[in-house]
Amino acid sequence: MNKILRFWLVLSCTYIMQPAQADVYKCTDATGEVVFQGEPCRKGDEVKLDIRFSEQQQQAVEQLISGSWCEVGTSNVPDGTVQQDNALRKTWIFSERQMVQHISQGKRLDTFKYPIRQSPGSFVIDHPAFGSGQVSWQVKKLTDDQLVIAAYGGFTHLTAGNCEIAMASAQN
Repeated sequence: MNKILRFWLVLSCTYIMQPAQADVYKCTDATGEVVFQGEPCRKGDEVKLDIRFSEQQQQAVEQLISGSWCEVGTSNVPDGTVQQDNALRKTWIFSERQMVQHISQGKRLDTFKYPIRQSPGSFVIDHPAFGSGQVSWQVKKLTDDQLVIAAYGGFTHLTAGNCEIAMASAQN
């Protein structure tokens, strides 16, 4: 009888427990002090962080990102509807220690080079424009023709190749 009671107790606890999930906000006030909290920032800069507890990564990414990738757009969830920005074309070029980004808008082309630190499944960009010197990106999906990365609670979708080539292929 005692074993049956323990079995039902364990089963009930397992059924009742749900994975913990919470919104976390990184707030920076006017003096530059950073605070992490569970509610939106009242004043100053705000970054909503995507922190999920008890949730397994969809796919284990075991290799480093390399080569050219054309940004298709962004979404709020990894497999969600991708919002495209047809005015800008962004090509991301990854090597083990550097990421180069070519951004073109009409006839204007800007090139940015960032030192990065890669490990399988994530990379960190070192640049003051990204989160006070660093921002950590999680690689959510990496295949031969598709890359999905996440930072700041949003997802960036890329396809293999240079954007100029990808755009020309799409128009033909």
